Amino acid sequence: MVLTQAGEKILPYVYELTRVMENIEGTAQQESSEPTGELKVLIAETQLAYKMANVLKQFRLRAPKVRLSLQSQNCYQIRDDLLADKADFGVFYRVGSHDSLKVHEFSSEPLVLVGSPLLQSLDLQTNGQHIDVGFISNGSNCLFRNTFEDVIQQRNITIDNMIELSSINTIKNCVQGNIGISYLPRFCVDNELKEGSLQELAFTDSPQTITPLCGYHAGKCITPAMEVFIDCMQSEY
Repeated sequence: MVLTQAGEKILPYVYELTRVMENIEGTAQQESSEPTGELKVLIAETQLAYKMANVLKQFRLRAPKVRLSLQSQNCYQIRDDLLADKADFGVFYRVGSHDSLKVHEFSSEPLVLVGSPLLQSLDLQTNGQHIDVGFISNGSNCLFRNTFEDVIQQRNITIDNMIELSSINTIKNCVQGNIGISYLPRFCVDNELKEGSLQELAFTDSPQTITPLCGYHAGKCITPAMEVFIDCMQSEY
């Protein structure tokens, strides 16, 4: 179905009316003693895989009647979907401006460049060179890849090739197999660094950091389910 020109003009008002109706429903829910309904949450993969287990466990205990819908996406898509009011809540990293979102920030997390222990004498700190090694990420819109590329572009360093894989665990396995290097939050690779299946590579004088946060559209009424989720995040982070 294709909207007419008149339909396209009225569409923003339909979205706003939908938000108003959701706010009315949320206000009504606040009178209830126990959270109900559905909560759609978008979560960055690294947060979902390594940080959210206790949050979700506590939420399920405190809000058993809420239908929790979870979806893993990259941070840019989460931000855009929240701005478009396509989800109730997002757990992601700061990417640019969030003026139309209400956010709760948590402690910054350091990034670390990792490679296989088989990789020898890799220099990514000398300007103006080509590195004959692949860089592995989960896509061109990956925050960690973009942060890495900003640094090597400033140093006029080029990389042999970019490899895109679907998941953080797959990326780690390929790095361990010496297929390429990757730039990841340290909490994702702590165990591998300690056991020696990955090595930390020199990259910046001090660690670059990313800021995890949870957020929702500033025009959205906070439902009891959202309040419980925020409280679980704050208690576990």
